[in-house]
Amino acid sequence: MDYTQTFAISAAGMALERTRVEVAALNLANANTVVAPGGSGYKPLRVVAHATFGSSVDQGLNAPTVQVEPLDQAPRLVYEPGHPLADTRGFVNYVGVDTATEMVTMMSAMRSYEANVAAMTTARNMTLKALDIGGNT
Repeated sequence: MDYTQTFAISAAGMALERTRVEVAALNLANANTVVAPGGSGYKPLRVVAHATFGSSVDQGLNAPTVQVEPLDQAPRLVYEPGHPLADTRGFVNYVGVDTATEMVTMMSAMRSYEANVAAMTTARNMTLKALDIGGNT
């Protein structure tokens, strides 16, 4: 049996979840970035993974294609008339990042990463045990 597929699936899952954590951290870091009136600024990002299956049953699940795409999120308007970048009505445009959603995404990605590590550790232990049993006969 080829154990490398088992490890490859866990490794692909860990890479995907790491990307999700990095993107959520980037969005949180830019949550209070001001967008100048009429200008463009930071666009929140999201991770999209596309999984594909191989042409035969033996190939199984291929590594997912991970893409980071910008979200078309409306800016968050905050009333701050004294701010230098406030518009004529006194509103400042902040990047449209929902901090609660980003924190949930980050926690979910971290838990999924931990689950992939546990799966890889279990597969490793099972492989070592199989080699140990096979070596004693």
